[in-house]
Amino acid sequence: MTKPGFIQHPWSPLRGDFLRADCVIRDIEHEEVRGCGLYYEIYHYRVLCRLLGLYDTLNEDDKLTFTQEAARRGFNLDENSVKESRQHYQDTLAAIRYHEE
Repeated sequence: MTKPGFIQHPWSPLRGDFLRADCVIRDIEHEEVRGCGLYYEIYHYRVLCRLLGLYDTLNEDDKLTFTQEAARRGFNLDENSVKESRQHYQDTLAAIRYHEE
């Protein structure tokens, strides 16, 4: 049983190796801020994609902890939120391309 707020270390082969979910999410946020050109929509979608990729590797208990912590940090992992974020991302890229022409 893990402590509240902790998940199995997603990149460690050692059983019983845990990390705080908020630290994992914060690290992903920091990594994805590079290359987004200070466009929130690009940043948000990139973080969301990374979170979803990690989510798929977690066990059911850790998925719940991870989803709750992601929501606290402004990243809802439900299908509608992902679809909306993708649309904002695509609209932002289209606007950038339009201004470059």
